[in-house]
Amino acid sequence: MKFFLTAIIIVLTSGCVSNDSKDTLAAHERAVAMMSNVDVLLVSDHTLPTHLNLSSGGADGKERLFIDPTISSLNSKLTEQGLNTYILNVEDMVKDGIIDSKLVFDEAYSRYDDVLKAAVNADVTILAVHYDANFVPAHQLNAKSDYIGGAHVILDERATSEQTLALANLIINEANIISLLAQTGLRVRPGYDKKIRYQANLTLNIAGHSRGGAALLEIGAQTQATELFGSVENTIRAIDPALERLAKVLTDFRKPR
Repeated sequence: MKFFLTAIIIVLTSGCVSNDSKDTLAAHERAVAMMSNVDVLLVSDHTLPTHLNLSSGGADGKERLFIDPTISSLNSKLTEQGLNTYILNVEDMVKDGIIDSKLVFDEAYSRYDDVLKAAVNADVTILAVHYDANFVPAHQLNAKSDYIGGAHVILDERATSEQTLALANLIINEANIISLLAQTGLRVRPGYDKKIRYQANLTLNIAGHSRGGAALLEIGAQTQATELFGSVENTIRAIDPALERLAKVLTDFRKPR
């Protein structure tokens, strides 16, 4: 019945828009409505390498080339565990899936945020998957020290529900996902092998409020992954044990407590 009512809502709301925007709004509204039936929402955050990049392309401006197959692999493992999942990409929120102007960029991320908020309201577990920058000198950051990227877990201290803190601790200290990634040869961000890194993050500032928990997992430094494994495909194979364990962690976390 719940699914039937959701389908009715989608049809009714889609019928209220013009023909030009119907498909776009239907995709947006469909994603929002589907959150009530989702266990784990996987988000990529960044724009595609060929799209407008307003500091949104991630590491080397092409982080999605690594993120997308990683999320796809993790998603398959989660569905095998019996979880309902949804992969949220920002370009899916706009017509033709192309972000080529500031107007479309803002529209896409506004709708992306709507889906995040719906997921929070539905107590969905939200995981952002990233690959880190490799090395950024201090003078480029206007900081006191260089940035050395690597595997770690990020939260935004403005949005840390009890479940969000529990999920981050589970990933880092109980399931030892960061240690598993390190065993492949990937560097751990210095100082964060056993603790959370807090930083302001637009996705986590929304997602972190979820009673289903939320976290951002940096798999490792993207440049280092290429140097170690030679290709995206080889990288995914190398981190497969960590993704297997992560899928089990998320499955257990979703069990009624």
